[in-house]
Amino acid sequence: MADSGPSRTALRVEASDADGDDLRYEWRVTGGTIENRNARETVWTMPDGPGLHFAYVMISDGKGGYVERQYAVSTDPLETKAPARSPLTLAEPVVSDFSGAPIRLRFVAPGTTSFAASGGAAARRTVYLPDVQVQVVSGSAVVFSGTSDLRGEVSLPKLDAGQVYDIQCTTTQGVVLANCLPGFAPPTTATVLQIEPPLTAGRNLRLFGHIALSDGGACGTENDFFGMQRSATVQLLEADGTPYGPALRVNRFGDYALDAAVATQARLKLRVQCEGYTATLDVPAPPSTGYLSDAPVELSHQIPNSRPRVAKLVANGQDGNVRGQMVELELAGAQSREMPDADHFLTYKGRDTRLSACMYYRSIGAASGCDAQGNMTDAISFDDWKRKHRFAPFGGSNTEVRANYINRWDLNLVRRMVATSNSPDSMAFYVCNHPGPDGSSQIEIDQVLDTGLKGENQVACVAMEWTSSPGVNNGVPFTKFLTFAPNGSLLPSINLDGRGEKYMPGACVACHGGTQYNGRFPEKGNPSPFLGSRFLPFDTGNYLFGSSAALTEQAQSDALYLLNQMVRATERTGAQAPDSATTRLIDGWYASGKTLDKGYLPPAWRVDETQSATAGASKFYHEVIGTSCRTCHTALGDNFDWDKRGPLAMRSLSATHVCGGTHDLARNASMPNALVTRNNMAARVKADPALAGLMRTFFGCDTPLPDPVYPKR
Repeated sequence: MADSGPSRTALRVEASDADGDDLRYEWRVTGGTIENRNARETVWTMPDGPGLHFAYVMISDGKGGYVERQYAVSTDPLETKAPARSPLTLAEPVVSDFSGAPIRLRFVAPGTTSFAASGGAAARRTVYLPDVQVQVVSGSAVVFSGTSDLRGEVSLPKLDAGQVYDIQCTTTQGVVLANCLPGFAPPTTATVLQIEPPLTAGRNLRLFGHIALSDGGACGTENDFFGMQRSATVQLLEADGTPYGPALRVNRFGDYALDAAVATQARLKLRVQCEGYTATLDVPAPPSTGYLSDAPVELSHQIPNSRPRVAKLVANGQDGNVRGQMVELELAGAQSREMPDADHFLTYKGRDTRLSACMYYRSIGAASGCDAQGNMTDAISFDDWKRKHRFAPFGGSNTEVRANYINRWDLNLVRRMVATSNSPDSMAFYVCNHPGPDGSSQIEIDQVLDTGLKGENQVACVAMEWTSSPGVNNGVPFTKFLTFAPNGSLLPSINLDGRGEKYMPGACVACHGGTQYNGRFPEKGNPSPFLGSRFLPFDTGNYLFGSSAALTEQAQSDALYLLNQMVRATERTGAQAPDSATTRLIDGWYASGKTLDKGYLPPAWRVDETQSATAGASKFYHEVIGTSCRTCHTALGDNFDWDKRGPLAMRSLSATHVCGGTHDLARNASMPNALVTRNNMAARVKADPALAGLMRTFFGCDTPLPDPVYPKR
């Protein structure tokens, strides 16, 4: 490092492998450039300008074991200037997609697949099917072709709501596609359709199983920031090793299912491959009646390999001093540690890629184009966006509303919120984010607020606008999202909870909802930017405030009231305000004035608490629903509007999403879908036996149940 400039930082990771495998390394960063060398040491040239930036290293052992670590470094002390940018204004492209809603297909193995671990009882697990070939047909025209991913999912483009389509599919290459969903009429809101591909006549063998590493993880990884989708494969063989067909990928949970036409008394083998590891297994011999499609056969296998372990990740400046620190947000005992998948949080509504993020920005006029890898051309800057909406220092006669707080129960970030309106049909908000406190003492709260107000350790600024676009949503304003780096450049991804980068717009849709978003923003054509997302109300009961005169909750009460009224103003279609969850919640909070009523209880929750079925409902609402569910759920539609549904309607929706333990692995324990929220809720429930009892009453559990037979990866 003797010849390094002040912005160059040496990164070094120390990792080990219990199996003695040679380790491989890949590096990525959110700002600046990094030498992506296959080595445990590399050099990161930091971006110009201030801010908190992240470096990521992916370590693999060549036999399916992967581990990712991230490191944060602030460039504030370097005092380099952000790059100068000329003002840029872009036109929004003409939209050419249909008005119908997007559809996500989820393919699952037909019938029942019951797994049995060694010595354990059999239990059902739904097997999601990767690499299902899909076509959407209208008459004789094929309007879409694609294959399912490691989750067994395919996100379709919007289809014409006035047409009827056939969805054709096959699980086997070279086999004629069959009608998996004939006569399909597209819905008006985003829908997930679960499909069991029909078994082809004569394919009498149904083989399924679980392929896992010895530490319980699945082979491979699924990481959009690194552009990786890697998994084990299985291939059916004749006794002499002749393949029956191509190798099939194992899904993200480590499960597989295949079918084949074989002799009823055939002797078969299964080749399992996990990168550099290969094993050939004997398929269980058929019964006297032979292999029959209505009698599935399980063949599972444990790979004698465990994932690498990271002992240390450290960065040093040119003077040898340590810069930044490894990101470790999940403390011992945190419930999120039981859900190790890096993509478990903020992805239930979908997962975008660099290309789909670029296409979204292009659709709202924030970038002029995208290359095949998703790199943006002529992207606007934060100043360009501020200039458009007349924020300081580009203000006009419009008024700005400001509030500063910590959203402790949501993402635990210091939030510097600013909003303005230039007309009844134009609302714009931006919030600059900084790390929140590790604890909850007032000293810590004041310290991180002070750091944020100085503009230090800034992670990113998220901008939202409620404006119209030509030819979109019938001219009615709608919600749009943008994320800007500390130096003002447009960011395709953001790390909100320490679990890694999530691409736009899915990172925002996760909480803000999206009736017109389903799994991924389209990567082709000129799709509509209308996501059907909403602004979220400012729920001060979940915030922490400073102790200085200007930063108390009381001092900012008027500003927070105005912010909520601006959010309420976006809750309309045409000239009429709907009876939306957000409207009802804000009106309920402020029914008695301009100070938010933290004791607000919706009418549906004002029940007879002398009855055992509803006893404790108000406590449960205030300490669980109000802190961990309500804010996001106001944006998700009536089916998830807890304020409207009331306490007795909880268990029908929560059994899978909150408690888990069912065969539907994709939904199990998916809520709360934010890491900080989940850990905070779990800690509160653990500390309060009465609240744990209410969790069991209204949700059916006080902690998530394990997946059947095998754990999540």
